[in-house]
Amino acid sequence: MSSASASTLSGKTILLELGYEKGFKAKQELINFLREQHARVSYILTASTDYVFTTNNVDNSKTRRAKQLGIPLIDVEYVRQYRSSSSGQISIDINKFLIKSSEDQENFTRTGTITVLESRPNMCKINKFDASKIKLWNSDDEKLPCFDELTHGAIGKWAIFKETTDNSHVFFALELQIIPEQYYNPSTSDYRLRFRYEKQTITEGKQQDKNISIQYAFGNDPNEQQQLFAFYYNRISTMPRITRIRDMLPNQLGSKLLLRSLFMHRLDTQILDENVCQLIESIWLESVGDVNKILSVSPEFITLKTIVEAEAALLELKSTNDSAAATRFYSLLPHQPSCQIDLVKNRRALMEKLDLCQMLRDMLTVNELTNWNMKAPIEAKYRALKCYIEVLSSSTPEYKNIAKLIQSSSDSSEQVHIHNIFSVAKQSDSLNFRSTLSYQRQLFHGSKYSNFLGILSRGLVLPKMVAEDFGVVRTDIGCLGYGIYFSDSISTSLKYTTASTARPGRRLLCICQVALGESANYYSFAPNLTKPPDGFQSTHGVKRTEDNHSMFTDNEYAIYQLDQQLLHYVVEVSWAPKDALNIQLERLPIVHHQQCALDGVSVDVPTTIDDEIIEMAEQDYGLICPSSGKIIPLRSFHLRAQVVDTTVEVVLYQVYYNTSSMPIEAKYVFPLDENSTVCGFEAHINDKVIKGVVKE
Repeated sequence: MSSASASTLSGKTILLELGYEKGFKAKQELINFLREQHARVSYILTASTDYVFTTNNVDNSKTRRAKQLGIPLIDVEYVRQYRSSSSGQISIDINKFLIKSSEDQENFTRTGTITVLESRPNMCKINKFDASKIKLWNSDDEKLPCFDELTHGAIGKWAIFKETTDNSHVFFALELQIIPEQYYNPSTSDYRLRFRYEKQTITEGKQQDKNISIQYAFGNDPNEQQQLFAFYYNRISTMPRITRIRDMLPNQLGSKLLLRSLFMHRLDTQILDENVCQLIESIWLESVGDVNKILSVSPEFITLKTIVEAEAALLELKSTNDSAAATRFYSLLPHQPSCQIDLVKNRRALMEKLDLCQMLRDMLTVNELTNWNMKAPIEAKYRALKCYIEVLSSSTPEYKNIAKLIQSSSDSSEQVHIHNIFSVAKQSDSLNFRSTLSYQRQLFHGSKYSNFLGILSRGLVLPKMVAEDFGVVRTDIGCLGYGIYFSDSISTSLKYTTASTARPGRRLLCICQVALGESANYYSFAPNLTKPPDGFQSTHGVKRTEDNHSMFTDNEYAIYQLDQQLLHYVVEVSWAPKDALNIQLERLPIVHHQQCALDGVSVDVPTTIDDEIIEMAEQDYGLICPSSGKIIPLRSFHLRAQVVDTTVEVVLYQVYYNTSSMPIEAKYVFPLDENSTVCGFEAHINDKVIKGVVKE
């Protein structure tokens, strides 16, 4: 053989399975040589693999699977001899390097012969998959089979792709959904498996247009459903201008089942921006600070049972005016002397105490996850909210559109200064939102700064009672009764906000997607409403003009079902003349998981690390310093696992701390079962992020 094109390896698909004997550099040189011979180097074993290059002492699931498929195992020594044979001019018989199995070795000892696997294509027949034989259902088919995805359903496989053209974006979402056999109920689901295909086409222009197409395929044969998934995956991934998306926001694409599955993964893997850290810390301090001013007992000693009993005492007080109920309330939740108000005579204070109970519920839910530790890492506080928060860059079209909405809806006599716009996504809101309801708008909702711990952790809530239950006139937006209120004017919503004490001059405001549907117009106050009139889904207090003589000074909208609102943004603003605009805020101190890392020390992370063999005991796993052989201390870890049928997805987070004052080079070693597969790897070293690339 005088040229690479004439090589016996040319056009062959080769899998390398070399274990730990060969170092990184040696493996890379081997890969480069094979590619020079026009061979295809594969990282996965399939029936189309031609050879597996390995060594005699490697015995794992891949080599055993190769034997089952009849794929020859070739000793990697063949490549060394081939390279040394005058650049391939002397023919080297590859069959001489065939690794014999233990069965072959026994047969050779007994009979002097072995089975030569030259007829492998006849031994392993590959069934061609015909997608045209699979019935596809449109999402609006009347006879669409039943599939109870949200009760016990799980995601077996998923993929999201994006195609970009000059004037449109096309998204594709593929899902293989499974109901585990132990939960399968034929009365609620016709099949155990469902393939879901979604295509979203978003056309840019003066008015954005979105076209959505969803199709399903059902079955009970896992192999058929996986082949269908692979068929669509290969067809879409090979299209021009296609990229695979792995960081899609949870409320943009895919089934509710997929959104639910991806949401916690998104929270766990997020690197928090400094502005997000400041927001979380401020609402944390604000809510706890409010409670400490009112109560004489530390909030961490208050249980949910105590809060429920306190609420019951308030409700009894409302209906009976019995002072004993007030006494019982104050015994359950001891107050500072200055905050003990006669609740029998002051009915408005009774409403405030109910709000206090709601705040305590929110604090209990969130703080129990951090053990009531005010110095808990900011990452723990963030994940306790179970709400995805991301700061928008001021250069993005999304930020500019929101800024335009804010400025265009403010009064000319006021000035609203935007500090930050946070994109927010809550799993419960995304799953339950009535997206099919007509007439949807982005509207403002204002609230106290200390309420945002609850808003972000459990969402907006309906008021517990209407004003008449307390015999007082409501001072909040209550002119349309028992509902959640929104406005198309930021100036109106800002009236119901308060400035932060932790960050003076800063207020928070919600921007929600509101599904109004058919809205009933009102020109006079209707404080007794508990639901919209029949045939309507919301109410609208129409703004006063010279012609209509309305009682409403601004447009007000009320909904009476929680699933008609979806929190999209939290905006941090200053509002003149109420707030000073030129305050220079000091950054709140933030405790990170990596707080133990060296502060102020610049550490150069090498782009490559020379390969070297580490001699270590079998149990030595983790982050290891090669020069000394010592293991870097493991400070903490977090483990999350999701079981789907016979597969488990495990995400492991480990925090290591270099106790030395000098930068070190280290290698990370983690034991894996031979049937495990690494799906991703990230290393965060001070402010640098190293991402591993998984090749398929």
